[in-house]
Amino acid sequence: MNLSRWHFQTGFGRIAFVLAALFCTLAPSFEKVSDVIQSDGDKWELRVSKLLEAEKGDIIVTAVGDMIFNQEISGYEEPEYQNLYRIMQDAHIAYGNLEMSINEQPDEQKGTYDFRREREFAWEIAKIGINMVSLGNNHQLDYGPDGLKDCLKFLKRSGIGYAGAGLNHQEARAPDKRQIYMTKFALLSNYSAGWKICPPKDGPVISTVYAPKVLLEQEDGSTTAIHAPVEEEVKAMEDSIVLAKRHADIVLAHFHVHWVEHARAYGIPDTVPLHQRPVFHRAVDAGADIVLGNGPHVLRGIEIYKGKPILYSQGNFIYQWKTPNKIPAIVFSRDQESLSGYEDVDPRLRGQDPKEEAETYLARFTIRDKKVRRIELIPVTLHVKGERMGSPRLAASERGREIIGLLQRLSEKYKTNITYNDWYGVIDIDSSRSQ
Repeated sequence: MNLSRWHFQTGFGRIAFVLAALFCTLAPSFEKVSDVIQSDGDKWELRVSKLLEAEKGDIIVTAVGDMIFNQEISGYEEPEYQNLYRIMQDAHIAYGNLEMSINEQPDEQKGTYDFRREREFAWEIAKIGINMVSLGNNHQLDYGPDGLKDCLKFLKRSGIGYAGAGLNHQEARAPDKRQIYMTKFALLSNYSAGWKICPPKDGPVISTVYAPKVLLEQEDGSTTAIHAPVEEEVKAMEDSIVLAKRHADIVLAHFHVHWVEHARAYGIPDTVPLHQRPVFHRAVDAGADIVLGNGPHVLRGIEIYKGKPILYSQGNFIYQWKTPNKIPAIVFSRDQESLSGYEDVDPRLRGQDPKEEAETYLARFTIRDKKVRRIELIPVTLHVKGERMGSPRLAASERGREIIGLLQRLSEKYKTNITYNDWYGVIDIDSSRSQ
């Protein structure tokens, strides 16, 4: 008998027994860790399939916030990406605010950051499901009149409808129209800021609601400067909605508002500025059925005004503004819209977007009998670093709950009833009327 061999086998058997017992004891912990590592990936197919169940005749409209592309995202194969795209692809109308340009005028770039892609990129936007965009924003003339003309042409060729820009004022204020079954839709878009856009004499132009700073006297004799919209331009906005409503059952009114500073020194602009809420209300009074806001790059609350939803800001949906594959990190690490070296932050976080700029949601509206019957809020997060910086994906369970919780707090002042339903939010329209 080989004693050394016997001792080895006996020792190995004891070790194997101990390891097996240890694994059985810790198995539940391993399963928990596995769930975290998978980031809900194995659940998304089932969750989204259930979400997409609809009654016969239902019309689905989805809406997302600001979209600044610099690279393709449709090829990301993980389920948290593909199922996000799937929600938009399933919708009859999938809307987003295109805060970039599709053109062949790279030499016309005016700033450090390149918010532009070439003509073929319009197909990438269509691939993820987007088929309707707003162009009433501050980046459509970044590449001059020829750049905007290119953008209008390339979007049209790709089957993507647009509103908020055109070859003249009449076109810019005209709606994008489409009919789903027997329900007619119209999208209008306006850019509102404290500076006046001076369009070229021969066009193209952006539809605007001018809101300059005005000086107000306080009761104590002091003064303050605050943005306020010009009445004439608000009336022009109302007229365009009234006209669109004559020919549409559902009117979507978009506003891209720049009434506050974006630099981090001024804090997170998640509060609706004074004098802005009445503009959104007047859009509803004029006939808008859904009001879509963005511009501050962070979330703001949701209000149900006279039974109509007002989304004051959906934040960023695609935020690839730093062009990390072209611009050295040292440039955007000093940018005052990032967590910069001038702030009291961990040096490892410099150059990243604040957490609030990386949290958003996809709004999913169910239209039945020409009315909004249900509103679901799908939580989404964006990468803040790495090769996928600024790219969106469905938020994992815990982060999703936090985003819906944030929306509940921001919407509380408007008496909006938002509930958390397993992995997304739902607005109770009937119990949420602020007026």
